[in-house]
Amino acid sequence: MTFSGKDFVREISTARTFGFLKDVQTLKENGFAKGGSLDNAVVIDDFRILNDDGLRFEDEFVRHKILDFIGDIAIVGCPIIGHFVVKKSGHFLNQYMLKKLMKSKKHWKMLSFETPEEFTGTSVRLPRFGTLKPLPA
Repeated sequence: MTFSGKDFVREISTARTFGFLKDVQTLKENGFAKGGSLDNAVVIDDFRILNDDGLRFEDEFVRHKILDFIGDIAIVGCPIIGHFVVKKSGHFLNQYMLKKLMKSKKHWKMLSFETPEEFTGTSVRLPRFGTLKPLPA
């Protein structure tokens, strides 16, 4: 994905977290979802979305998972140029994968560039946001 600040704000950052109505009480009793509301979360019962305004995007759940993944990989502390395919990921699996990846130095390398022009001259291919599919090899 290629993100500009505007792309990220428009396409990803407004995707709300989501959860099930049956879990709300348990979450609150355990100190979670303290600021949760229908304004900042999508709540689902057994049959429908409870938010009056529905979803912000048809694929809002997927976009929020992308937002979670971006946040989780940010703990590495530097930009990542790479290709990730995730299925049913969550914070635990994302962090587990990153720990394994960082320990396995044969699967990554640190690059540094003196100027932005050096980076743009590399052969790194990044797909544009919107496809959400791997690029052909």
